[in-house]
Amino acid sequence: MKSITALLVLGVLLRIDSSYGKLPSAIRVCSRNDPDLNTCVTNSVIALRPLLASGKFSDDFSVPPLEPLALSNINMDQGQEFKATFSRLLVDGPSQFQIDNLKVNLDKLTFDFNIYLPKLAFRGKYDLKMRLLLLNIAGSGDLKGVIENARARVKLFNEKYEKDGQVYMRAKRLLVKIQIEKGQFDLKDLFNGDPVLSQVGNQFINDNSRLFLDELTPGLERSLSETFKNTANEILQLATMDDIFPPA
Repeated sequence: MKSITALLVLGVLLRIDSSYGKLPSAIRVCSRNDPDLNTCVTNSVIALRPLLASGKFSDDFSVPPLEPLALSNINMDQGQEFKATFSRLLVDGPSQFQIDNLKVNLDKLTFDFNIYLPKLAFRGKYDLKMRLLLLNIAGSGDLKGVIENARARVKLFNEKYEKDGQVYMRAKRLLVKIQIEKGQFDLKDLFNGDPVLSQVGNQFINDNSRLFLDELTPGLERSLSETFKNTANEILQLATMDDIFPPA
């Protein structure tokens, strides 16, 4: 779940970076000719964290807030071993993100960077069927938990195209590798709401949280990569290349 939020922060970063020509003066523009473009973009994004928390940049412009961050459905299916749907998710803590090692290559139109989130608290709904070690775990209901030390390595590949005589950029591929240090989960109504079995199931998941998180990660990487590629393209179509990275 923390990786979900890490990547949603990524989506907001893409919105910011791709809309310089449209956004309020609070956003610092970085010229394509800046000799230290990577640092300029990184500092611009970090300076926006207070505005990203509320989502309100001005009276005329806003984005979905990071506090709390609302997520759409996340569906994962790895056959009989793991099937899960997480919905109506709200996450607290993503505005505390840190971004580093950002590399912008305007010739190849790639963005490469790390995101770190110290702590995320989440709540929502779940529907789960999985086999963890020798135990079959199933249930649906309310979900809450806490994630600490979430890291994601992200690489975005873009391409140019022309529209109405203007040059635009769109996301072609988004690669994400997620590392999750630890998490604590509370899934209500496991085993059809049996209170004893539900407690046992939660204890088993948390005692083996590394295995549980390892089951979640591949599906999250795939679904979130596609989700944020589509989100990036919705935003990128609003601004030309000159809007995104203006000449000096």
